Amino acid sequence: MVLMVKEEYESMGFELLDTRNDFVFKSIFGVETNKDLLTEFLVAILEIDINEIILVDPHLEMNHADDKASVMDIRVMTNENVMINIEIQLQNHHAFPERMLMYWAKMYANQDRKSLPFSKLNKAIQIAVTDFTFLPKEHFHSKFYLTETEDHFVYSHHMEMHVLELTKLNLKLSKETTELEKWLLFLKGDKKMKEALAMEDATFSKAYNEVQRLSQDQLARYHAMSSERTERTRIQIEEDARVAVEESRRKGFEEGKEEGKEIGIEIGKEEGKEIGKDEGKEEGIEIGTKQERENNIKKMLLAEISIEQIAAILNLPITELEIIVNK
Repeated sequence: MVLMVKEEYESMGFELLDTRNDFVFKSIFGVETNKDLLTEFLVAILEIDINEIILVDPHLEMNHADDKASVMDIRVMTNENVMINIEIQLQNHHAFPERMLMYWAKMYANQDRKSLPFSKLNKAIQIAVTDFTFLPKEHFHSKFYLTETEDHFVYSHHMEMHVLELTKLNLKLSKETTELEKWLLFLKGDKKMKEALAMEDATFSKAYNEVQRLSQDQLARYHAMSSERTERTRIQIEEDARVAVEESRRKGFEEGKEEGKEIGIEIGKEEGKEIGKDEGKEEGIEIGTKQERENNIKKMLLAEISIEQIAAILNLPITELEIIVNK
């Protein structure tokens, strides 16, 4: 993961922050003074007219004590009352598609707290910008709707998802470059690309000025590095958990075989093996996974990650985390 574009400004003496960084992305597009930039970006993605947007609190309300916390990157409401959440993700992790689907579902279901009649519910759109490849198609822009499998008609236009894979964008700036391609080139491009875009369009000039301003702000640089550290910690925790589960399965299988042999002496060799394998695997996986999860939670707390962020990362209720923390 690259936090900064490694190009020194000869006259300015600072490094340009990476616009794909979570904090930088939100600082450019998720503030009131730059709503015009976000509007232009959304219009390019969705190919619809948007006259006005309202930035909405990205924290989704929890209706029950056991609900899992969800904090979106940038959440807006358009003048047509369409809800939109846009996320940027640098590293893939298990169940990423399911995570995006859950964010869409929670955003849509969040309307229910107002006790609106179903006919008054509004459309919700989930957008994911990724710096990794995970969909089986060549083009960088994928659109998803809820459709019938044979005749392909749309069941409801209230459900819409977009995935923009930066890794599949392999082109140079030209007269044929679309507005969406320009925005994605701005996000993943180096200093020269950003300058070229800024030279030809006032919108990109403003966006580039924002990147320069953030890059010279020491507090912004600190938050950008902190965001990257949090992401690295999450990735390591997921990898540790995966290894722990695999090891638990292996140990459970071995213990199950041994236990199965012993039980098999009494109730029959073949029947005993199966019982021993099943019980050993289940007990080994359960004990190993639970202990590793608790260790990972403690590591995240030591890394100064809030309990709300941990709940969102691990998809656990806050009440369950509090029990583990207070052991």
